[in-house]
Amino acid sequence: MLFYELEKLVTSLSAAEKKLFQQHSAQPKGDKDYIALYQQIAGQTSTPDTTSWQEQFRKTHPSKSLENTAAYLYKILTDILVQVRIEQDAWFQQYQCLLKARLCFERSIPVRAFKELHKASKLAAASQHHPVAYQAARMELTALADMGFPQLSEQQLVDKQMKAKHTLQSLRQIHEHYSLYELLSHRLTNGKRPENSKQDKQINDLILSELSLSTRGSQHQFEPQKLHLLFQSFFFIHSGEYRSALRIFNELTKLTEANEPMWDYPPYDYLSALDGILDSLRSIGYYHEMPAFIDKLTTLSERPYPEHFKSVATLTAKVYQLNKFLGCKQYEMSAQFLRNLSPNWNPQKAVNGHEKQLEYYFFVALTHFTLQQWDKVKKPLNLLIAAAKQTPQHLAYRAGRLLHILLSYEMDDMGYIEYEIRSYKRAFSKQGKAYKTEKLIFNIIAADPKRRGNTWKATARKKVAAKLKEIATDKRELQLTKFTDFGQWALTRLH
Repeated sequence: MLFYELEKLVTSLSAAEKKLFQQHSAQPKGDKDYIALYQQIAGQTSTPDTTSWQEQFRKTHPSKSLENTAAYLYKILTDILVQVRIEQDAWFQQYQCLLKARLCFERSIPVRAFKELHKASKLAAASQHHPVAYQAARMELTALADMGFPQLSEQQLVDKQMKAKHTLQSLRQIHEHYSLYELLSHRLTNGKRPENSKQDKQINDLILSELSLSTRGSQHQFEPQKLHLLFQSFFFIHSGEYRSALRIFNELTKLTEANEPMWDYPPYDYLSALDGILDSLRSIGYYHEMPAFIDKLTTLSERPYPEHFKSVATLTAKVYQLNKFLGCKQYEMSAQFLRNLSPNWNPQKAVNGHEKQLEYYFFVALTHFTLQQWDKVKKPLNLLIAAAKQTPQHLAYRAGRLLHILLSYEMDDMGYIEYEIRSYKRAFSKQGKAYKTEKLIFNIIAADPKRRGNTWKATARKKVAAKLKEIATDKRELQLTKFTDFGQWALTRLH
Protein backbone atom coordinates (compact mmCIF):
# COMPACT_ATOMS: atom_id res chain seq x y z
CA MET A 1 0.00 0.00 0.00
CA LEU A 2 2.89 2.39 0.75
CA PHE A 3 4.22 1.96 -2.79
CA TYR A 4 0.83 2.77 -4.32
CA GLU A 5 0.39 5.82 -2.06
CA LEU A 6 3.90 7.05 -2.82
CA GLU A 7 3.35 6.68 -6.55
CA LYS A 8 0.11 8.69 -6.35
CA LEU A 9 1.90 11.37 -4.33
CA VAL A 10 4.76 11.71 -6.82
CA THR A 11 2.52 11.75 -9.90
CA SER A 12 0.26 14.41 -8.32
CA LEU A 13 3.08 16.95 -7.84
CA SER A 14 2.76 20.24 -9.67
CA ALA A 15 5.68 21.87 -11.46
CA ALA A 16 6.22 24.25 -8.53
CA GLU A 17 6.16 21.39 -6.02
CA LYS A 18 8.65 19.39 -8.09
CA LYS A 19 10.94 22.41 -8.12
CA LEU A 20 10.78 22.67 -4.32
CA PHE A 21 11.68 18.99 -4.02
CA GLN A 22 14.64 19.47 -6.36
CA GLN A 23 15.83 22.42 -4.28
CA HIS A 24 15.56 20.32 -1.13
CA SER A 25 17.37 17.36 -2.67
CA ALA A 26 20.17 19.63 -3.93
CA GLN A 27 21.26 20.30 -0.34
CA PRO A 28 24.55 18.50 0.39
CA LYS A 29 23.42 16.27 3.22
CA GLY A 30 22.45 12.67 3.92
CA ASP A 31 21.93 9.66 1.71
CA LYS A 32 20.52 10.44 -1.75
CA ASP A 33 18.95 7.05 -2.56
CA TYR A 34 15.50 8.57 -2.14
CA ILE A 35 16.26 10.96 -5.05
CA ALA A 36 16.97 8.03 -7.36
CA LEU A 37 13.72 6.42 -6.25
CA TYR A 38 11.82 9.65 -6.90
CA GLN A 39 13.30 9.93 -10.40
CA GLN A 40 12.36 6.35 -11.23
CA ILE A 41 8.75 6.90 -10.11
CA ALA A 42 8.44 10.28 -11.86
CA GLY A 43 9.98 9.00 -15.09
CA GLN A 44 8.21 5.68 -15.37
CA THR A 45 5.57 6.86 -17.87
CA SER A 46 8.08 8.66 -20.07
CA THR A 47 10.00 5.53 -21.07
CA PRO A 48 8.87 2.46 -23.00
CA ASP A 49 10.37 0.19 -20.35
CA THR A 50 7.57 -1.84 -18.76
CA THR A 51 9.65 -2.71 -15.70
CA SER A 52 8.07 -1.32 -12.54
CA TRP A 53 9.90 1.33 -10.59
CA GLN A 54 10.13 -1.08 -7.64
CA GLU A 55 12.02 -3.59 -9.77
CA GLN A 56 14.20 -0.86 -11.24
CA PHE A 57 15.23 0.36 -7.79
CA ARG A 58 16.01 -3.12 -6.52
CA LYS A 59 18.14 -3.74 -9.60
CA THR A 60 20.08 -0.45 -9.45
CA HIS A 61 20.38 -0.38 -5.63
CA PRO A 62 20.59 -4.06 -4.56
CA SER A 63 22.08 -3.24 -1.16
CA LYS A 64 19.39 -0.74 -0.20
CA SER A 65 16.00 -1.38 1.38
CA LEU A 66 13.21 -0.30 -0.99
CA GLU A 67 10.70 -0.13 1.88
CA ASN A 68 12.89 2.14 4.02
CA THR A 69 13.78 4.39 1.07
CA ALA A 70 10.13 4.66 0.03
CA ALA A 71 9.11 5.56 3.60
CA TYR A 72 11.81 8.25 3.76
CA LEU A 73 10.81 9.71 0.38
CA TYR A 74 7.19 9.78 1.52
CA LYS A 75 8.24 11.68 4.66
CA ILE A 76 10.28 14.21 2.69
CA LEU A 77 7.50 14.85 0.18
CA THR A 78 4.76 15.24 2.77
CA ASP A 79 6.93 17.60 4.84
CA ILE A 80 7.51 19.77 1.77
CA LEU A 81 3.85 19.72 0.78
CA VAL A 82 2.70 20.62 4.30
CA GLN A 83 5.07 23.61 4.23
CA VAL A 84 3.63 24.67 0.88
CA ARG A 85 0.08 24.36 2.20
CA ILE A 86 0.94 26.46 5.26
CA GLU A 87 1.82 29.30 2.91
CA GLN A 88 -1.40 28.84 0.90
CA ASP A 89 -4.17 27.77 3.27
CA ALA A 90 -5.43 29.46 6.46
CA TRP A 91 -6.48 26.03 7.81
CA PHE A 92 -2.85 24.89 7.87
CA GLN A 93 -1.72 28.28 9.21
CA GLN A 94 -4.06 27.96 12.20
CA TYR A 95 -2.59 24.64 13.27
CA GLN A 96 0.92 25.92 12.71
CA CYS A 97 0.17 28.78 15.11
CA LEU A 98 -1.00 26.28 17.75
CA LEU A 99 2.18 24.24 17.29
CA LYS A 100 4.33 27.36 17.63
CA ALA A 101 2.40 28.50 20.70
CA ARG A 102 2.87 25.18 22.46
CA LEU A 103 6.57 25.19 21.62
CA CYS A 104 6.94 28.73 22.98
CA PHE A 105 5.16 27.81 26.22
CA GLU A 106 7.47 24.82 26.65
CA ARG A 107 10.53 27.06 26.17
CA SER A 108 9.19 29.72 28.56
CA ILE A 109 8.48 32.35 25.90
CA PRO A 110 4.88 33.17 26.92
CA VAL A 111 4.62 36.58 25.23
CA ARG A 112 5.37 35.05 21.83
CA ALA A 113 3.08 32.09 22.62
CA PHE A 114 0.12 34.38 23.34
CA LYS A 115 0.76 36.23 20.06
CA GLU A 116 0.60 32.93 18.17
CA LEU A 117 -2.64 32.00 19.96
CA HIS A 118 -4.13 35.40 19.10
CA LYS A 119 -3.18 34.89 15.46
CA ALA A 120 -4.74 31.40 15.47
CA SER A 121 -7.94 32.76 17.06
CA LYS A 122 -8.18 35.56 14.50
CA LEU A 123 -7.75 33.15 11.56
CA ALA A 124 -10.23 30.70 13.10
CA ALA A 125 -12.83 33.42 13.63
CA ALA A 126 -12.52 34.58 10.03
CA SER A 127 -13.14 31.07 8.71
CA GLN A 128 -15.56 30.02 11.51
CA HIS A 129 -13.25 27.12 12.29
CA HIS A 130 -14.42 26.32 15.81
CA PRO A 131 -12.04 23.44 16.68
CA VAL A 132 -8.99 25.70 16.43
CA ALA A 133 -10.80 28.60 18.10
CA TYR A 134 -11.62 26.43 21.13
CA GLN A 135 -8.16 24.85 21.23
CA ALA A 136 -6.54 28.29 21.21
CA ALA A 137 -8.86 29.50 24.00
CA ARG A 138 -8.20 26.39 26.05
CA MET A 139 -4.42 26.74 25.68
CA GLU A 140 -4.62 30.39 26.70
CA LEU A 141 -6.70 29.66 29.82
CA THR A 142 -4.44 26.79 30.87
CA ALA A 143 -1.34 28.95 30.44
CA LEU A 144 -2.90 31.83 32.40
CA ALA A 145 -3.77 29.46 35.25
CA ASP A 146 -0.23 28.07 35.31
CA MET A 147 1.11 31.63 35.47
CA GLY A 148 -1.23 32.66 38.31
CA PHE A 149 -3.54 34.86 36.16
CA PRO A 150 -1.15 37.84 35.85
CA GLN A 151 -2.99 41.19 35.60
CA LEU A 152 -6.29 39.41 34.91
CA SER A 153 -9.47 40.28 36.80
CA GLU A 154 -12.09 37.69 37.65
CA GLN A 155 -14.54 39.26 35.19
CA GLN A 156 -11.95 39.08 32.40
CA LEU A 157 -11.38 35.42 33.24
CA VAL A 158 -15.11 34.67 33.18
CA ASP A 159 -15.43 36.48 29.83
CA LYS A 160 -12.70 34.30 28.32
CA GLN A 161 -14.32 31.18 29.75
CA MET A 162 -17.75 32.11 28.37
CA LYS A 163 -16.30 32.85 24.95
CA ALA A 164 -14.67 29.41 24.94
CA LYS A 165 -17.94 27.84 26.10
CA HIS A 166 -19.90 29.48 23.26
CA THR A 167 -17.32 28.23 20.77
CA LEU A 168 -17.68 24.73 22.16
CA GLN A 169 -21.49 24.97 21.90
CA SER A 170 -21.22 26.00 18.24
CA LEU A 171 -18.88 23.08 17.61
CA ARG A 172 -21.35 20.71 19.26
CA GLN A 173 -24.23 22.00 17.13
CA ILE A 174 -22.20 21.51 13.95
CA HIS A 175 -21.41 17.97 15.08
CA GLU A 176 -25.14 17.36 15.61
CA HIS A 177 -25.88 18.72 12.12
CA TYR A 178 -23.35 16.33 10.63
CA SER A 179 -24.70 13.42 12.68
CA LEU A 180 -28.29 13.98 11.50
CA TYR A 181 -27.21 14.40 7.87
CA GLU A 182 -25.09 11.23 8.00
CA LEU A 183 -27.92 9.23 9.59
CA LEU A 184 -30.37 10.45 6.96
CA SER A 185 -27.92 9.53 4.19
CA HIS A 186 -27.44 6.06 5.62
CA ARG A 187 -31.15 5.35 6.09
CA LEU A 188 -32.27 6.65 2.71
CA THR A 189 -29.56 4.91 0.67
CA ASN A 190 -30.34 1.45 2.05
CA GLY A 191 -33.15 0.21 -0.16
CA LYS A 192 -36.52 1.82 -0.72
CA ARG A 193 -38.36 3.96 1.77
CA PRO A 194 -41.70 2.27 2.44
CA GLU A 195 -44.67 4.34 3.55
CA ASN A 196 -46.17 4.16 7.05
CA SER A 197 -43.35 2.07 8.40
CA LYS A 198 -40.96 2.17 11.30
CA GLN A 199 -38.32 3.60 8.97
CA ASP A 200 -40.71 6.45 8.06
CA LYS A 201 -41.03 7.35 11.74
CA GLN A 202 -37.25 7.26 12.18
CA ILE A 203 -36.77 9.59 9.21
CA ASN A 204 -39.50 11.94 10.42
CA ASP A 205 -37.76 12.07 13.79
CA LEU A 206 -34.53 13.05 12.03
CA ILE A 207 -36.34 15.79 10.10
CA LEU A 208 -37.86 17.24 13.28
CA SER A 209 -34.51 17.10 15.08
CA GLU A 210 -32.76 18.83 12.19
CA LEU A 211 -35.46 21.51 11.98
CA SER A 212 -35.12 22.19 15.70
CA LEU A 213 -31.35 22.35 15.41
CA SER A 214 -31.41 24.70 12.43
CA THR A 215 -33.40 27.32 14.37
CA ARG A 216 -30.86 27.66 17.18
CA GLY A 217 -28.37 30.48 17.57
CA SER A 218 -25.85 29.23 14.99
CA GLN A 219 -28.27 29.20 12.04
CA HIS A 220 -26.68 32.36 10.61
CA GLN A 221 -23.21 30.81 10.42
CA PHE A 222 -21.97 29.40 7.15
CA GLU A 223 -21.34 25.77 8.18
CA PRO A 224 -24.76 25.18 9.84
CA GLN A 225 -26.55 26.83 6.90
CA LYS A 226 -24.65 24.64 4.45
CA LEU A 227 -25.41 21.46 6.39
CA HIS A 228 -29.08 22.40 6.68
CA LEU A 229 -29.32 22.78 2.90
CA LEU A 230 -27.46 19.51 2.34
CA PHE A 231 -29.88 17.75 4.67
CA GLN A 232 -32.89 19.19 2.86
CA SER A 233 -31.58 18.42 -0.62
CA PHE A 234 -30.79 14.83 0.28
CA PHE A 235 -34.24 14.31 1.77
CA PHE A 236 -36.03 15.85 -1.23
CA ILE A 237 -34.03 13.73 -3.70
CA HIS A 238 -34.87 10.49 -1.93
CA SER A 239 -38.51 11.40 -1.33
CA GLY A 240 -39.07 12.15 -5.02
CA GLU A 241 -39.53 15.93 -4.64
CA TYR A 242 -37.01 16.69 -7.35
CA ARG A 243 -38.02 20.28 -8.09
CA SER A 244 -37.62 21.17 -4.42
CA ALA A 245 -34.22 19.47 -4.43
CA LEU A 246 -33.14 21.51 -7.46
CA ARG A 247 -34.20 24.72 -5.70
CA ILE A 248 -32.08 23.73 -2.67
CA PHE A 249 -29.11 22.92 -4.94
CA ASN A 250 -29.25 26.47 -6.32
CA GLU A 251 -29.51 27.93 -2.81
CA LEU A 252 -26.53 25.84 -1.71
CA THR A 253 -24.29 27.08 -4.52
CA LYS A 254 -25.38 30.70 -3.93
CA LEU A 255 -24.58 30.36 -0.23
CA THR A 256 -21.17 28.84 -0.96
CA GLU A 257 -20.24 31.45 -3.56
CA ALA A 258 -21.35 34.27 -1.23
CA ASN A 259 -18.96 32.96 1.44
CA GLU A 260 -15.81 32.60 -0.66
CA PRO A 261 -13.53 33.97 2.12
CA MET A 262 -14.37 30.81 4.09
CA TRP A 263 -13.34 28.44 1.32
CA ASP A 264 -10.39 26.19 1.86
CA TYR A 265 -7.44 26.64 -0.46
CA PRO A 266 -8.02 25.04 -2.85
CA PRO A 267 -11.79 24.62 -2.32
CA TYR A 268 -12.09 20.83 -2.44
CA ASP A 269 -15.20 21.13 -0.25
CA TYR A 270 -17.01 23.22 -2.87
CA LEU A 271 -15.80 20.90 -5.63
CA SER A 272 -17.20 17.96 -3.67
CA ALA A 273 -20.53 19.77 -3.23
CA LEU A 274 -20.82 20.41 -6.98
CA ASP A 275 -19.92 16.79 -7.66
CA GLY A 276 -22.63 15.68 -5.24
CA ILE A 277 -25.23 17.93 -6.87
CA LEU A 278 -24.42 16.67 -10.36
CA ASP A 279 -24.38 13.07 -9.16
CA SER A 280 -27.87 13.57 -7.73
CA LEU A 281 -29.14 15.20 -10.92
CA ARG A 282 -27.97 12.33 -13.10
CA SER A 283 -29.42 9.81 -10.65
CA ILE A 284 -32.89 11.31 -11.12
CA GLY A 285 -32.46 11.91 -14.86
CA TYR A 286 -32.41 15.73 -14.70
CA TYR A 287 -29.72 15.95 -17.38
CA HIS A 288 -30.99 19.28 -18.76
CA GLU A 289 -30.35 20.92 -15.36
CA MET A 290 -26.69 19.89 -15.30
CA PRO A 291 -25.02 22.53 -17.57
CA ALA A 292 -25.21 25.37 -15.02
CA PHE A 293 -23.36 23.31 -12.42
CA ILE A 294 -20.89 21.96 -15.00
CA ASP A 295 -20.08 25.60 -15.86
CA LYS A 296 -19.28 26.24 -12.19
CA LEU A 297 -16.85 23.31 -12.26
CA THR A 298 -15.21 24.70 -15.39
CA THR A 299 -14.85 28.12 -13.75
CA LEU A 300 -13.19 26.53 -10.72
CA SER A 301 -10.76 24.63 -12.96
CA GLU A 302 -9.66 27.86 -14.64
CA ARG A 303 -8.77 29.68 -11.44
CA PRO A 304 -5.14 29.86 -10.20
CA TYR A 305 -5.32 26.89 -7.84
CA PRO A 306 -2.75 24.08 -7.48
CA GLU A 307 -2.42 21.73 -10.41
CA HIS A 308 -3.92 18.67 -8.71
CA PHE A 309 -7.13 20.54 -7.84
CA LYS A 310 -7.44 21.96 -11.35
CA SER A 311 -6.91 18.49 -12.82
CA VAL A 312 -9.67 16.98 -10.67
CA ALA A 313 -12.05 19.89 -11.40
CA THR A 314 -11.37 19.66 -15.15
CA LEU A 315 -11.84 15.90 -15.18
CA THR A 316 -15.07 16.15 -13.16
CA ALA A 317 -16.49 18.72 -15.59
CA LYS A 318 -15.65 16.51 -18.59
CA VAL A 319 -17.19 13.46 -16.92
CA TYR A 320 -20.52 15.18 -16.36
CA GLN A 321 -20.48 16.79 -19.81
CA LEU A 322 -20.18 13.33 -21.36
CA ASN A 323 -22.76 12.03 -18.89
CA LYS A 324 -25.15 14.80 -19.89
CA PHE A 325 -24.81 14.09 -23.63
CA LEU A 326 -25.36 10.36 -23.12
CA GLY A 327 -28.27 10.87 -20.73
CA CYS A 328 -29.98 13.11 -23.32
CA LYS A 329 -29.25 10.46 -25.99
CA GLN A 330 -27.02 12.91 -27.87
CA TYR A 331 -24.56 10.20 -28.81
CA GLU A 332 -22.98 11.96 -31.80
CA MET A 333 -22.44 15.10 -29.70
CA SER A 334 -20.69 12.97 -27.09
CA ALA A 335 -18.42 11.53 -29.78
CA GLN A 336 -17.75 15.04 -31.16
CA PHE A 337 -16.91 16.26 -27.64
CA LEU A 338 -14.24 13.54 -27.41
CA ARG A 339 -12.85 14.42 -30.83
CA ASN A 340 -12.57 18.10 -29.81
CA LEU A 341 -10.47 17.38 -26.73
CA SER A 342 -6.92 18.66 -26.88
CA PRO A 343 -4.47 15.92 -27.90
CA ASN A 344 -2.32 16.99 -24.95
CA TRP A 345 -5.08 16.39 -22.41
CA ASN A 346 -4.55 13.21 -20.43
CA PRO A 347 -7.00 11.95 -17.76
CA GLN A 348 -4.15 10.05 -16.09
CA LYS A 349 -2.24 13.19 -15.24
CA ALA A 350 -2.18 13.85 -11.48
CA VAL A 351 -5.36 11.83 -10.81
CA ASN A 352 -4.41 8.22 -11.48
CA GLY A 353 -6.87 5.92 -9.71
CA HIS A 354 -9.27 8.76 -8.90
CA GLU A 355 -12.97 7.89 -9.03
CA LYS A 356 -13.60 10.50 -11.72
CA GLN A 357 -10.86 9.01 -13.89
CA LEU A 358 -12.70 5.69 -13.81
CA GLU A 359 -15.97 7.41 -14.65
CA TYR A 360 -14.33 9.24 -17.56
CA TYR A 361 -13.10 5.98 -19.07
CA PHE A 362 -16.56 4.47 -18.55
CA PHE A 363 -18.37 7.26 -20.42
CA VAL A 364 -15.81 7.22 -23.23
CA ALA A 365 -16.45 3.48 -23.61
CA LEU A 366 -20.22 3.99 -23.34
CA THR A 367 -20.12 6.63 -26.09
CA HIS A 368 -18.56 4.15 -28.51
CA PHE A 369 -20.84 1.36 -27.26
CA THR A 370 -24.03 3.32 -27.98
CA LEU A 371 -22.70 4.07 -31.49
CA GLN A 372 -21.90 0.35 -31.92
CA GLN A 373 -18.22 1.14 -32.48
CA TRP A 374 -17.23 -2.14 -30.84
CA ASP A 375 -13.54 -1.89 -31.74
CA LYS A 376 -13.25 1.44 -29.88
CA VAL A 377 -14.92 0.26 -26.67
CA LYS A 378 -12.23 -2.09 -25.42
CA LYS A 379 -9.38 0.42 -24.96
CA PRO A 380 -11.11 2.76 -22.45
CA LEU A 381 -12.54 -0.26 -20.59
CA ASN A 382 -9.07 -1.79 -20.31
CA LEU A 383 -7.73 1.54 -19.05
CA LEU A 384 -10.56 1.67 -16.50
CA ILE A 385 -9.87 -1.84 -15.22
CA ALA A 386 -6.13 -1.17 -14.99
CA ALA A 387 -6.63 2.14 -13.14
CA ALA A 388 -9.04 0.52 -10.66
CA LYS A 389 -6.62 -2.15 -9.42
CA GLN A 390 -6.05 -0.30 -6.15
CA THR A 391 -9.59 1.10 -5.82
CA PRO A 392 -12.00 -1.67 -6.89
CA GLN A 393 -14.64 -0.38 -4.46
CA HIS A 394 -15.62 2.45 -6.82
CA LEU A 395 -18.93 1.75 -8.54
CA ALA A 396 -17.57 3.06 -11.84
CA TYR A 397 -15.32 -0.02 -11.88
CA ARG A 398 -18.32 -2.29 -11.35
CA ALA A 399 -20.27 -0.50 -14.10
CA GLY A 400 -17.25 -0.82 -16.40
CA ARG A 401 -16.96 -4.55 -15.80
CA LEU A 402 -20.68 -4.93 -16.52
CA LEU A 403 -20.36 -2.92 -19.75
CA HIS A 404 -17.46 -5.19 -20.73
CA ILE A 405 -19.80 -8.18 -20.41
CA LEU A 406 -22.39 -6.47 -22.63
CA LEU A 407 -19.68 -5.77 -25.19
CA SER A 408 -18.68 -9.44 -25.22
CA TYR A 409 -22.30 -10.41 -25.84
CA GLU A 410 -22.66 -7.92 -28.68
CA MET A 411 -19.50 -9.35 -30.24
CA ASP A 412 -20.92 -12.87 -29.80
CA ASP A 413 -18.02 -14.02 -27.62
CA MET A 414 -20.14 -16.43 -25.56
CA GLY A 415 -17.19 -18.52 -24.35
CA TYR A 416 -15.54 -15.51 -22.77
CA ILE A 417 -18.81 -14.25 -21.26
CA GLU A 418 -19.22 -17.33 -19.07
CA TYR A 419 -15.73 -16.85 -17.66
CA GLU A 420 -16.20 -13.09 -17.21
CA ILE A 421 -19.54 -13.44 -15.38
CA ARG A 422 -18.00 -15.93 -12.95
CA SER A 423 -15.08 -13.56 -12.41
CA TYR A 424 -17.49 -10.64 -11.95
CA LYS A 425 -19.54 -12.42 -9.31
CA ARG A 426 -16.39 -13.53 -7.50
CA ALA A 427 -14.90 -10.02 -7.54
CA PHE A 428 -17.97 -8.31 -6.04
CA SER A 429 -19.31 -11.02 -3.76
CA LYS A 430 -17.47 -9.45 -0.80
CA GLN A 431 -19.16 -6.08 -1.37
CA GLY A 432 -22.63 -7.22 -0.34
CA LYS A 433 -25.55 -8.67 -2.24
CA ALA A 434 -25.74 -8.38 -6.01
CA TYR A 435 -27.82 -5.68 -7.68
CA LYS A 436 -31.12 -6.67 -9.25
CA THR A 437 -29.92 -5.04 -12.47
CA GLU A 438 -26.95 -7.40 -12.60
CA LYS A 439 -29.12 -10.46 -12.09
CA LEU A 440 -31.46 -9.28 -14.87
CA ILE A 441 -28.56 -8.78 -17.28
CA PHE A 442 -27.06 -12.18 -16.52
CA ASN A 443 -30.43 -13.90 -16.96
CA ILE A 444 -30.96 -12.25 -20.33
CA ILE A 445 -27.48 -13.24 -21.51
CA ALA A 446 -28.01 -16.82 -20.29
CA ALA A 447 -31.29 -16.99 -22.25
CA ASP A 448 -29.44 -15.64 -25.33
CA PRO A 449 -32.37 -13.83 -27.01
CA LYS A 450 -30.44 -13.59 -30.31
CA ARG A 451 -31.32 -17.21 -30.89
CA ARG A 452 -34.93 -17.03 -29.69
CA GLY A 453 -38.16 -16.62 -31.61
CA ASN A 454 -40.56 -13.67 -31.53
CA THR A 455 -43.12 -15.47 -29.32
CA TRP A 456 -40.54 -16.12 -26.63
CA LYS A 457 -39.27 -12.55 -26.89
CA ALA A 458 -42.77 -11.09 -26.49
CA THR A 459 -43.37 -13.10 -23.30
CA ALA A 460 -39.94 -12.30 -21.92
CA ARG A 461 -40.38 -8.61 -22.76
CA LYS A 462 -43.42 -8.33 -20.47
CA LYS A 463 -41.55 -10.00 -17.61
CA VAL A 464 -38.48 -7.79 -18.06
CA ALA A 465 -40.60 -4.61 -18.25
CA ALA A 466 -42.28 -5.56 -14.94
CA LYS A 467 -38.90 -6.26 -13.39
CA LEU A 468 -37.56 -2.88 -14.54
CA LYS A 469 -40.49 -1.12 -12.85
CA GLU A 470 -39.58 -2.87 -9.62
CA ILE A 471 -35.91 -1.92 -10.03
CA ALA A 472 -36.89 1.72 -10.63
CA THR A 473 -38.41 1.93 -7.12
CA ASP A 474 -35.29 0.56 -5.42
CA LYS A 475 -33.01 3.38 -4.28
CA ARG A 476 -30.03 1.04 -3.99
CA GLU A 477 -30.19 0.26 -7.71
CA LEU A 478 -29.57 3.94 -8.51
CA GLN A 479 -26.00 3.50 -7.34
CA LEU A 480 -25.38 1.39 -10.45
CA THR A 481 -28.02 2.55 -12.94
CA LYS A 482 -27.01 6.21 -12.60
CA PHE A 483 -24.14 5.43 -14.97
CA THR A 484 -26.44 4.15 -17.71
CA ASP A 485 -29.76 2.38 -18.12
CA PHE A 486 -28.48 -1.19 -18.24
CA GLY A 487 -32.06 -2.44 -18.02
CA GLN A 488 -32.96 -0.68 -21.26
CA TRP A 489 -30.22 -2.66 -23.01
CA ALA A 490 -31.86 -5.87 -21.76
CA LEU A 491 -35.24 -4.71 -23.06
CA THR A 492 -33.92 -3.82 -26.53
CA ARG A 493 -32.47 -7.33 -26.89
CA LEU A 494 -36.05 -8.65 -26.76
CA HIS A 495 -37.29 -6.73 -29.78
